Formats: sequence, C-alpha cells, structure tokens
Amino acid sequence: MNIKTQTLSRFGYSDFRPLQEEAIDALVAGQDVLLAAPTGGGKSLVYQAAGLMRTGVAVIVSPLLSLMHQQVEELNTKGIRAKFLNSTLNLDQQDDLAWALHSDHIDLLYLSPEKLTQPSVIRFLQGMDIALFAIDEAHCIAQWGGFFRPEYSQLGQLRETFPLVPIIALTGTVDQNTVDTIQSSLKLSSCLVLRSSFDRANIYLHIAQKRKAKQQILYFLHHEVAGQTGIIYCRSRKKTEELSCWLNGLGFPSVCYHAALSDEEKQHSHATFVSQRGSIMVATTAYGMGIDIEHVRFVVHMDLPNSPEAYFQEVGRAGRDGQAAKALLLYGLQDMLQARQLATSQPQSAVKEARHLGDLFRVLEKRGCRRHNLLSHFNERVSDCGNCDRCQSNQSEQNVTIASQKLLSLIYYTKGVQPFSVLIQILLGKKSKPVKEIKGESLALFGKGKELGESQWKSVVRHLIAFEYITIGHSTLFTVQLNETSRAILRGEKQVIIAAEHYYPRLEEDQLAVDSVHWHKILAWKYTARPLSISESQLRMICLHKPTNVAGLSRITGLPKESIADFAEDLLALLHPKNLFEEKAAV
Repeated sequence: MNIKTQTLSRFGYSDFRPLQEEAIDALVAGQDVLLAAPTGGGKSLVYQAAGLMRTGVAVIVSPLLSLMHQQVEELNTKGIRAKFLNSTLNLDQQDDLAWALHSDHIDLLYLSPEKLTQPSVIRFLQGMDIALFAIDEAHCIAQWGGFFRPEYSQLGQLRETFPLVPIIALTGTVDQNTVDTIQSSLKLSSCLVLRSSFDRANIYLHIAQKRKAKQQILYFLHHEVAGQTGIIYCRSRKKTEELSCWLNGLGFPSVCYHAALSDEEKQHSHATFVSQRGSIMVATTAYGMGIDIEHVRFVVHMDLPNSPEAYFQEVGRAGRDGQAAKALLLYGLQDMLQARQLATSQPQSAVKEARHLGDLFRVLEKRGCRRHNLLSHFNERVSDCGNCDRCQSNQSEQNVTIASQKLLSLIYYTKGVQPFSVLIQILLGKKSKPVKEIKGESLALFGKGKELGESQWKSVVRHLIAFEYITIGHSTLFTVQLNETSRAILRGEKQVIIAAEHYYPRLEEDQLAVDSVHWHKILAWKYTARPLSISESQLRMICLHKPTNVAGLSRITGLPKESIADFAEDLLALLHPKNLFEEKAAV
C-alpha cells in the first residue's frame, strides 16, 4: 500500500473522486493549484491529504469559525492531528497551541484570513516548516476582498513571504473572471487549474412563481419532503424568525439562524439542526458556507439569492450524500424589483451586484431545462436533465410578442414613471384608484390586454426585465425606459417567447390536520440512522389506528413483538404525546 492509498484510508475512503488525485499529486510536487468543484465535491480531502503527505504543518484559511470547529472535530475523530487558531482561544490555549506546533504535534492548522494576516502570526509561521497553504472558499477574494473582508485581498503576501510553499485555492463555483481574480490576488505561479463538472444531477430543481409563499412552502413540506431535514433561505433576519415561529406553531420542528444572533444562539441552532432529523433550518445566507451535513434533503428559497453562484452554492447544501434531494425557489415580479433595488443601493458594489442579479434573472427566465440554463452560466453544456420542473412537465411556450408591444407602448405613453402594477391594471381595463388618478381610462390601450391574466402579464414583465428589453432607473423614484432592444420588438424585428407558467400548489393552515404533522415527525423518526423492519405503508396504518401498546403495534403491522420491541417505546411516544402544549414546548 503506497503513501497515497494509506493517507486516503485514514479519511475513510478507498477511491478518489474526479480531480482529487491530480490535485494532490501537484501539491505534493510543490505546484500551486486552483480547484473548482461543486459543493460536496470533496475539495477538503485534497488539501487535508496533501498536507499529511508533505512534511510540516498544512495551514488552512477558512472564513467561518463554525466551519473550523466542525472540520477540526471531524478530523480529530479520525485520529488526524488538527487544531484551529482563532479569537475563541484564551492566552493559555494559544501558548499550548504554539508548543504543539513547535513540537510537530499538529498536522493541520485552521485559521481565519484576519488571523493569518496579522504580522505576529506571519512571523510565528516563518519559524516553522509549512507543508502548504490552503485558501478555502477562495471566491471570497472576488466577492469580499475589496471591502467587506479586506484581509482576503491581502493573502497575496503569502507568496512573497513563503515563496517555496505551494498554495491551493478552493472554490465551489466560479466564472472565468473569478478564476483570474483569485490567481492574480494570490500571485499563483505556474498554477494548475482544475475544474470538475458542476452538475449536481441528484438535486431536483423546481422554480415557480410565488403566490402565497408560506402556503406553498407548507404544501412542499407536507406533500414532497415530509419527515425530511432541510433549509429554507430568506433575505431578512426578521422573516427567518417569523417563519420559524410559524412552522413551530404548526408542529414542524424548526430553528432560525442569522447574523444578528449571538454566537451561543447560532451554535445552538446549528447543533439542533444537525442532531434532530426532520428539523427545518430557516436562515439567511449567514448559514451555509462550508456547511457539510449529509442528511439535508431539501433547500427552499423563499426569496431570490444574489447571483447564479449563490443559488448554486445554496442549493448544493442538499444531497451531499449523493442521494436524491429537492430544491424549490419561489419568486415573482416584486421579488425581482426589490432585489434589484437592494443591489443598486450599495454604492461600493452597485454595478457588480446588478450584473450578478441580471445573470440570475436570465437563468430563471430562460426557456427550457433549468439545469441546462444554470450550468450554461458556468460555461458547462449538458443535455436536458429530466430532473427539473420544466423537463418533467409539458414544456409549453407562449409567443407574447404582441403583448410585449402593448406593454412597451404603454410605458412610452405614460413616460416610464408608472409602476408595472398600474400598467397591468390599465391593460386589463381595471378602473382602480391609481388608474383613475392618471386618467388611464382615456388611453388607447385601456382594456386592450385582456388576452392575458394578471399573473401572465407579470411573467411578460419579468422576461423583459431579465433580458434587458427595458431599463429600470437607479434612482429612488421608479422609472423604466425603452432601449434599442425594446424598439426592435416594437418594430416587429424580434419575437418574445416565454415558457408557460406552472403554478406551484398551496396548502392552507386549516387543511393541515394534526395527524399530518404527526406523519412528518414519524417519518423523521424513520429516517434516523437505525435500520427499521417497518415500511411506510405499515407506518400509515399505525398513524391511522394509533395503537397504545406493543401488542397493538404487532397486530396492525403483522410483525412479531420481538422484531418491534426495540423501537416500540419511541414510536408509541410519538403517537401519544403527553399533551399538545408539552409537544409544542419540546419543539
């Protein structure tokens, strides 16, 4: 058994994933590497294995304290000597760590970019034998290096201070501009750039128009992922708390996570989510980077992410074990407008943020296979996947060129200062107060758009925004202008064809019976690691008849008492909680 195979076995693996071996070989030979692989693609093993195979300590730069703790704990359980250096250590602990490093008792050292760029830390590392530097989540150099996490842009000093130590930059998703930025910022020389496929074919992608989002999520939780563990992403901190509270009130075990929580609250939410199968994490994007939990089976976006890269990474939290997983994104015209307003309100990054958001809009609004459209953004070509809402439904399309001409003409005649909601009301012939205030009834196009419903008109507007047929102003006052591409539509030189909407169903709270919530909890119990000799159909019979003892369980399932004795007590406790108040309190 060679050293590479021996090292691999220490991590519990017998085979390499694509590109892992090539990247490890290059690092061991002292070459710089940039590895781009999707979330769950096994990037961590590359620097961990190469760090053990080279002499000295491997220094890993990680942006999140929680991620450092998680990886160090996992490595220690495998007998690998890993430690972290961050602000949570007191002076005595830092002294112990320094002694262990000088005594060659540590193989892998994790720290933040802020800690690594401190002159005292650099001087300390200069007196040691360094195996390699690993920059995890390296796309943060492009996203944060300029202002939010400026220390990321200072990591180029590693090449100057440690010219002979190989550097590996790792990222979950990049475009060519980001690759170039990472290489330039880190001063990587003769760098081996490795990209694996970004296709996470095990994740079913479903994107739908938002219509009473909470009730749509309720349908998803009850009918598609009952009993399973997952994440719901929201934009605002307040919304995460409100949604988590609402789900708990309905009997779905839920915790929330956002940047304003204390460290203790964050750790408690994370620990609960990891340990309790069937739990739901409602979070902002503060929860996600580097999170590696195998049993996450779904990800829901209640609000739009900031870019295709963000969407891809967040969806990638599900199905890390390679098993089937689901992703649901809900959005509407108002979400697009609010996201764009937020992106352009940040003066330091308005142009870049608006560009990224525009890329996302086009991925969402483009016709055809969802996965094909998403991966095309990363310059990867795949055939229609058969595992998204478009591929699994009738991919009907609608020519809305004439409707687009009507809308564009109305924008022109109203001087581009009326909200889209008012324009749609005019086209539908509605005599609402806003329409009357601008004398909309007197316009030639009043009532001339009844061939489409309100939601269909919103789809047309979304398409025109996504493909920049119209230009939204950046000022606080809403304005929309025509441009050359929109004039091509008005002249009949360009056709506008959109994918027909397939509306995602809803489930009202009063339709959710108590037994339905019990079913979610019982399935969550079934999905635990223990092997069970009981089928879902048998569990449904148990839920229906609610036996009160082992004999009743045996009679309903047809299983001998001996085979169900090990789990009977837990199952009966779920069927007969002491009382509803105590059950909710436990959640």
